[in-house]
Amino acid sequence: MIVKSDSGTIKLKIQYYIIICVIIDIFIIIYSFNNTEKQMTPDEQETIPTSSVEEKPIEVIIEREKKEIDSSSTDWNLILINKDNPLKEGYEMQLEEIENGYELESRIIEPAKQMLQDARNEGLEPIICSAYRTNKYQTILYNNKVQDYINSGYLLEQAKEEASYWVTNPGTSEHEAGLCMDIISKQYQELDKNQENTDVQKWLMEHCYDYGFILRYPTDKSKITKINYEPWHYRYVGIENARFIKEKGFCLEEYIDYLKSYE
Repeated sequence: MIVKSDSGTIKLKIQYYIIICVIIDIFIIIYSFNNTEKQMTPDEQETIPTSSVEEKPIEVIIEREKKEIDSSSTDWNLILINKDNPLKEGYEMQLEEIENGYELESRIIEPAKQMLQDARNEGLEPIICSAYRTNKYQTILYNNKVQDYINSGYLLEQAKEEASYWVTNPGTSEHEAGLCMDIISKQYQELDKNQENTDVQKWLMEHCYDYGFILRYPTDKSKITKINYEPWHYRYVGIENARFIKEKGFCLEEYIDYLKSYE
């Protein structure tokens, strides 16, 4: 007896057959590949391109930016004295007179004298109006300034705050360390912004760095120094430091932070 098959059923069986054959072929290929890889001799394995071998991670060393100057924030001439960093109790210094009874730390006497002398050689007449101050004298100056503000109508706490922007609180003044001096022009002896217009200040602002001094409280750094602009207050930091500070446009606080970032 002959059984006739439905044509649709035949076609479906053929498709199943083809799929099964393809799957079998794939398994045969995979098996052959793995078996060949396992049978490779050591010599054959050495000929595999290095790009196909798992590479070890490469260590990348990023060299830190080198400090541009050989100074430390702990150097004696870089001591930071401000509202947040009072002078340490018992701080010792060796004082020496520079002129007219004014004294400075002995280690800065020679550059200070040279700076004043060179200015005078240019026909200028700089006058020192303040240098080293005792804590007692600093207290008197501060209290007097506070009283000036009270007389102008300020409450006590407000008066103290405003006064501290002109005369620092006792114990927080660079004058008490003998490392700075206030210099004015003989032709204009007021301690105000107009001092910057005198020939003396113009010369000092340009040349003080060559003697190791900086203009301590620049007009654009008041928010950092917490002291108003004083175009008469010069602080000794050393020639190399002073020139670097000028080049970078730093105030002393910024320079100290720069040095500390490498320590």
